Order: sequence, then C-alpha cells, then structure tokens
Amino acid sequence: MYIFYNALSVLRLSLLLTESLHIASSFYLPGLAPVSFCEKDQAAKDHEVPDCRSEIELFVNRLDSVESVLPYEYTAFDFCSKDTEKRPSENLGQVLFGERIESSPYKFQFKKKEECAPVCTKTYDTSKPEDKQKLEFLKKGMLLNYQHHWIVDNMPVTWCYDVEDGQKFCNPGFPIGCYVTEEGRPKDACVVNVSFA
Repeated sequence: MYIFYNALSVLRLSLLLTESLHIASSFYLPGLAPVSFCEKDQAAKDHEVPDCRSEIELFVNRLDSVESVLPYEYTAFDFCSKDTEKRPSENLGQVLFGERIESSPYKFQFKKKEECAPVCTKTYDTSKPEDKQKLEFLKKGMLLNYQHHWIVDNMPVTWCYDVEDGQKFCNPGFPIGCYVTEEGRPKDACVVNVSFA
C-alpha cells in the first residue's frame, strides 16, 4: 500500500513539473524577442522573410577591472564612438547591476567576413595637455587591466584563450590593451596572448 501511495505522489509531482514546463515555454521577456538575420540581398525582399535584417549591431557596455572597483562608461576612454546617442532599452537587472549599454560604431553584415576594417583614426599631440591626459588615462586603464564588454544579438562577446595543460579559459570581456612596463616586462593581456603586444 505504501509503495502505491509513493508511486502516486511521484506521478503527481511529474505531472505538476510537466505542466509547469508547458507554462514556462510561453514566457516572454521584453527586449529579448528573436531576430531573424539574412544576407543583404535577401533582406531587401521583405515579403520572403518578414523582419529580416542583414546588419548586425554591436553594443558596448561599461568597462571594469578586477584590479579596481571603479567601472567606467565606454565613452570615458577615447575610443571610437558613434555620433548618435541611441541607447537600447535596458531591463531591470541590467540597471541594478550598473550596466551602461550604448550603440557602437562597429557594424557587421550577416555572413560577410570582415577583417581589420578601420572604424576611426585617432592622433595625439603630447605637447597638448588634453591629448596627453587622454593617453595617460588609456595607459592607466591598460595597467589596471580594464576589460571591454561588448554585446552582439543580446549575447556577450566572449574572449577565450589557452591556459596551462591545454585547457581554455573564457572571459565575458577582453582587455582594452596591452601594458608593457618601462623595463619591458609585459603585463596581463600581453602575457596571455602575444598578438596583443
């Protein structure tokens, strides 16, 4: 008799879990609607694939460091930036965690391979105090290993690299640059990946 009641309880629990999964499958989070991407030629034919986009936007988020408690907005550093201030809507969790998502000048086309495309060019004259201050701030950010946090299609861009024993380590951010001391000793990103040097 005990086994019968126990089996009945397990059956009720599994029915309840199955029903709750059915309810959860219809749950929708605002701002996380699926986006259809297609090639540029196909995107022009709206009647074939409705709401199809060929341009993939890249958004930038705040920069942070494990060596400093101060996060910075992307625009605090002198990086390439977009002229328009189109900020995507942030959900409550992003606001509470202090995320500052902004649009970026980096653009990609669906299924189009692109390498080393210039976005902007920056020149500095160290005899000018404002230029020297910008460079010093960048150097300090590299010294403290500040990390970019980029977002593509509502997913974080992740940087993976090899560590000891053939293992890989993945980080949801990547360094703003490579700092080399005056003695020529590389730090952080330079040590992890020589292509940063």
